[in-house]
This record gives sequence, C-alpha cells and structure tokens, in this order.
Amino acid sequence: MYTYRRAARARAPRAKAVTATLALVLAAATLSTGCGTDSGSEPAKSSESIKSGTSGKPGDLPKPLELILDTPRLERALPDRFSVPADVAQPRNRKAWDSYDPTICQSEEWQAKWCAQALSFGIAAFTNMQDQELSVRLISFTTPEKAAGLFVGEGTEDEVGKNPPGDQIDGFEISPGQGWEGRGVNVRQGSVIASIKYTWKQGTAIPSDRLMSVTRMTVERIQQALRGEASVASARPQS
Repeated sequence: MYTYRRAARARAPRAKAVTATLALVLAAATLSTGCGTDSGSEPAKSSESIKSGTSGKPGDLPKPLELILDTPRLERALPDRFSVPADVAQPRNRKAWDSYDPTICQSEEWQAKWCAQALSFGIAAFTNMQDQELSVRLISFTTPEKAAGLFVGEGTEDEVGKNPPGDQIDGFEISPGQGWEGRGVNVRQGSVIASIKYTWKQGTAIPSDRLMSVTRMTVERIQQALRGEASVASARPQS
C-alpha cells in the first residue's frame, strides 16, 4: 500500500506539467493564426483572389478584358447572308482589311483622321437585286477610348428610339437620288464603330423597325467578337 501511494504522488506533478504545456501550445497557436472567438475578423484572402483582383467573396469574378478586333476577328464580326433580313440577303461583298493602306480605308467612306488611327476595317453589303440595298461597315481601334474620341453620337429619340443599342449612336438621312431613298446609323460599341446604311426604291414597303433591327444585330455581333465568342447574332426572327 505504501508503494502504491508513493507512485501515485510521483505521477501527479508530471500530469499537471503536461496539461500546462498543452495549454501554452494551444494559446500560442491561437495567437499566431488569428483564430479566436472574434466573429468580426475577416478570413485571409486566398492567393488566387489576390491575383485576380477580386475580394475573395463567392460570385465576385473579375470583369473579362475585351479583345482587340484585328482583321480576322473584325471580318468574322461582319454580318453574313444568314444574319441579315431574308428579303435583302443576296451578298455583294464581305471583306476586311488591315489599316496599312489608308487610301483603301478612305475609299470605304471613312474619314482620313479615323483611317490614320484605325487597326482594321471592313464591309458587308447585300441586296435583293430589285429595290433594297444594305451595307454594314466596321472600323476597329486599339482602345474604346480612342474610338470614343473620334465619334460622339448625338442621336435623338425620334432618330434612334428609346434605349438604343451601343455606347454612342447617331442617325442620318441618305439621299442617293434616282428614285431611291434611305436612312443610316452610326454606332460605337467599345473600340469598334459601325456605319449602317439601308436604301430602297421609293414606294417600297420597308418594316418601320428594319434599320434598328439591323443595328442591334450589328452591335450584338461586335459584343460577341469583343468577348472572344462566335458572332452569331441575327436580325431574323428566331423560331
């Protein structure tokens, strides 16, 4: 019995020492990691959220950067015969150029000042071989700011309607003569400016929203190209 009591008393101080040591270790870990009972403390951001520039919150994704529309991308953004209205879908021309030769740019009806700063430009033209003609011209710049410095749309509601497409927009009249009439729209979306012209023989029945429908389709195709997507927007009714 004596031996048992002595052994018990010898083990007790050691157990207390181990318990005290564990308490100190846990306290040090709490201080070093910042984990405690303070519910107002922010969790540390992950390295991935720091790289992407987000706050680390769920759903907070960085805004994707827009592409620059070089000549191949610009050409793909141009409308094709499957995206324009069916009654004016006979193709006449669809082509894009680099801006190395400003004389070509100016021959496509762009201002000399624009041609001097352009990256690429192109045209898609269509007809029904009878009484309607449509052309869509695009010109691309390296930044939206450069495009915005060259074109400021001042379209009024009676010209372009409520909530018109694009960042800047302006409408204008066309007087081709010889029994033809028409209307046009200039519109900027990001770093790209489009000039859309629709002409028809006098007396031809044209839907009242035809020009704006083509304009919205053109802007959507530019937006898709700037995001790196396939340009598939169409002005035809979707089934």
